[in-house]
Amino acid sequence: MGAGDMGLLRHWVYDWGGLNTQLMLWINRSMSAEWRDVARLLSALGSYWGAPVMGLLLLGWRTVKRSEPAALAPFCFGVGVLVAMLLAWTAKSAFALPRPSDLYANVMAWVLVEPDSLYGFPSGHAVYIAVVVTCLWSLGPWPFRLLLLAVAAAVGWSRVALGAHFPADVVAGYLLGGACVTATRGWAVSLKRVADERLATR
Repeated sequence: MGAGDMGLLRHWVYDWGGLNTQLMLWINRSMSAEWRDVARLLSALGSYWGAPVMGLLLLGWRTVKRSEPAALAPFCFGVGVLVAMLLAWTAKSAFALPRPSDLYANVMAWVLVEPDSLYGFPSGHAVYIAVVVTCLWSLGPWPFRLLLLAVAAAVGWSRVALGAHFPADVVAGYLLGGACVTATRGWAVSLKRVADERLATR
């Protein structure tokens, strides 16, 4: 595949025929000053630096709920977030796609976040929040699941609104995070079994 073919592939798969950039600019410019702090809060909520806290919460919920989904959730989260973030960081370096501020800072309304990494694809925040949503999905009824989806969408919006990512970065992050938790479920089950066996022999 030649350079021209790669450029054409990127134009339609990543740039969405130009819609990716147009959506980013529209979301970024449409955020009013009153929503800046909300966007920052949502961005902080979706940060992968909160993974240890989420892991502890899931361990606590496991002891309270005492159901199979609750018992498996911390293992799914631990394995899933590790694999997902490793793949995300690898993909960032491999694709080396720039962030919006690197290309359009002069026409963007807001550039309010200090990026955690040089490249933007995929969004690490979107990867992380997708891992959380996938791990929590079976722990509650449909209203709870709809709330999870709303939170994930809000975190993704915040990353675009703050000028950190293109929409395609966020969508790719969602897909990668959810796929990693699903693909590593077998590992999580095996890890839980080993942990349960060790607890039973104490």
